[in-house]
Amino acid sequence: MGLRDMYSAISGLEANSTWLDVIGNNISNSNTTAYKASSVSFADSFSQTLASGTGDDSNSELGGVDPEQVGSGTRVQAITANWTEGTISSTGVATDVAINGNGFLISKQGSDTYLTRAGNLTFDSTGNLVDANGGLIQGYTAAIQQTVTTIEAAGAPAAGDPALKITKSAYVLNDLDTSAISNININPNMTIPPAATTTMTFTGNLDAAQQVNGATGGVLQQYTPAAAGPPAVAATFILPTGLTAASGAANGAVTYAAQLTQNANGEFVQTVGDSLSTGKSLVTGAVNLDVVKADDTGTYAWEQQPPVTPALTSQETVYDSNGDARTVTIQMYQVNDIGGAGINATSSQTAYAWYAFDTTGGAAVSTATLVGGTGILEGQIGAAAAADQGYDRGVVGNQYAGDLIVFNTDGSLASTGGAGVAGAVAGDQTTPDIYLPPLNAPDVSPIPTIGSEITQVSLNFGTAGKLGTGERNGLTGDAEGTYQTINGVNTYVPDSHATVTQNGYADGTLSGIAFDSTGTINGTFTNGQTIALAQVAMATVENEGGLNTVGTNYYSTSVNSGAETIGLAGQNGIGTIDGGSLEGSNVDLTVELSNMIIAQRGFETNARVITVENQNLQTLAQLGQ
Repeated sequence: MGLRDMYSAISGLEANSTWLDVIGNNISNSNTTAYKASSVSFADSFSQTLASGTGDDSNSELGGVDPEQVGSGTRVQAITANWTEGTISSTGVATDVAINGNGFLISKQGSDTYLTRAGNLTFDSTGNLVDANGGLIQGYTAAIQQTVTTIEAAGAPAAGDPALKITKSAYVLNDLDTSAISNININPNMTIPPAATTTMTFTGNLDAAQQVNGATGGVLQQYTPAAAGPPAVAATFILPTGLTAASGAANGAVTYAAQLTQNANGEFVQTVGDSLSTGKSLVTGAVNLDVVKADDTGTYAWEQQPPVTPALTSQETVYDSNGDARTVTIQMYQVNDIGGAGINATSSQTAYAWYAFDTTGGAAVSTATLVGGTGILEGQIGAAAAADQGYDRGVVGNQYAGDLIVFNTDGSLASTGGAGVAGAVAGDQTTPDIYLPPLNAPDVSPIPTIGSEITQVSLNFGTAGKLGTGERNGLTGDAEGTYQTINGVNTYVPDSHATVTQNGYADGTLSGIAFDSTGTINGTFTNGQTIALAQVAMATVENEGGLNTVGTNYYSTSVNSGAETIGLAGQNGIGTIDGGSLEGSNVDLTVELSNMIIAQRGFETNARVITVENQNLQTLAQLGQ
């Protein structure tokens, strides 16, 4: 008689006791954020061989005999974590995050780096994003970046003229460089700098049946095809009454090489059928399709008495580099038909000239407040001086001018409203720019460090294309008017309308934050802007089961987990982030309570073996009495 059974029972007590430890720990963490339940697996201990087995013996006609072995108990083979995802529940707390899928947040305490799925985060008094242990959550934080554009006159600037500077400041989040990962820090009282308007975007309709009034509005309709050389096409060109078209007279972007024929109304006309040859030609510097303003002897539509009524007037508030509100008024006039061979062979007979005015502070629409328009070199402000060459958009020697807005026969946009002139690729369509002078300054940009800078604004009228390919994402040229009875006469009433949006804003103070699915922290500001302020970095390991449990919802890597791989939520197999939510424990109490009964029974049964063996030992001792 030996004590083998007692030792086996003791191992059973230890193994089942360990199981009860794990079960008790699981149950105690059934409400722990992102806790992962553990399970226990057992293995038998080494067995003692009492007799070796033998094989069959054909000579003695004996069969084989199995070995005789007695086990020495059991042992805990492994304690493994269950990495299935816990239930994700909304908390309504903006700084709470739950990981939906694989991955961990990265937390640092001093020189130690830990992984965690517990997303009950907060900001401390200095703006650091921390977990419930005070660990510093790692990621990318946006920083202000500035870009400076230098623009000058398209030609050689006058001696001593300062370069015109346009500075743009904005928070930029760079999440491509893992070496930039550090503590996420957001000042709760932060402000974002103002952003000068860079784009005004137009949507709407310019009625194709609007009454034409450009011929008497101080504008010239001009057509020059892209092909080199004078075109042999029928066209009519009308100059405003009173405009002198003598040889060499400079009018905006066009030089008139010779006197044109003057009609009975005092208008200079190139008649249909005339050859556009020397002596009857509009040459030198002409762009594809221009409406060119008159020189000092002419007048604009708004200078007529009474002023010519524009087909459409739009007004929009924009912002300069100081965040000061500026008012831009856009007027559009439908001009004479351009015929069926305009910008492309399918263009319609609908064309509009546009003009922009700086009407900040209630300033009136006038030539003095004119900041850009059809046929006007960019950067010309008010009446152009003879040597005024406009601005170069930062490309030395380039010139750009406003151009007609032209529509295809299906109402889609056929032109962009701007064109490259000398220095640029002549005749190329471009998106036109206007330039607002600084507030309380003359019509030149001051030194950039003094007050606001000149404001360069691009006018996006839509995406242009030929018939069948023209977009309808901006302005359209459909006949949307109606016929109404006015003073007893059935009268066509045009319906031109447009909505203008812009991308500038004044400065603003942080008013709230929210996480998106990529782990980006988006800040909402009092000026209505929402920008990306930071983004949490995420980590994955090859073997989650190999992680060391540190406690307080922390894990650390081990030789069997593999090294961390850093990435971003939603990329390369990493899970996404649910903001305002937390992942719950994945402990199943039903399973744990059932396992507890089984473990208890195993413990009690092993204890009973020890009791029986103790009684046997007592009986054996009594035999000698």
